[in-house]
Amino acid sequence: MINPNLFDFPSIFGVVESTNGLKRNQTRPLRAEVQEIAIAKYSGGQLKYVGDKESGKDFYGILDKLYYESKGMDGLFQKRVPYTKEITLKNFQGKNLGLPSKTFDYMLLWDTKNYTVGICSWDSCMKNIQVKDAIVSFRVHYQDIKFLAKNIVPTKKEDFATKLYNLIEATV
Repeated sequence: MINPNLFDFPSIFGVVESTNGLKRNQTRPLRAEVQEIAIAKYSGGQLKYVGDKESGKDFYGILDKLYYESKGMDGLFQKRVPYTKEITLKNFQGKNLGLPSKTFDYMLLWDTKNYTVGICSWDSCMKNIQVKDAIVSFRVHYQDIKFLAKNIVPTKKEDFATKLYNLIEATV
């Protein structure tokens, strides 16, 4: 499995913080992709970003040959209950296709408000799964999560939304 000591978590969470201006519906997928590219970049050479080519997985483990999915949310790790907020695993966009088949080995869980990250297995994600219409979601109990870093102080980065707007304005 990946070695948390090789990650540059302050830089990853610096990118998370710099993308706060991309929380609108139109830019949310871009925000996720920017953050995932940063996770791979600051993984200490352990992860390759494959989320733009593969379905149901975001990273390939270069050293361990395992697949990783990544989910982030403000306040993901709740204080009053021993499990995560509900996380959407798959949205079938109106066509319920049932439970998805296994696409990753481990799930990286990012609390983008408290700057905390944990990891759990596919099986841990499947323990508390729910299917509501076309959405498959889950929660993970904290006993099934290995916390890799807590309450990280982010490295200051430039505001991504401003840079993106300036790029668009200069290009059009």
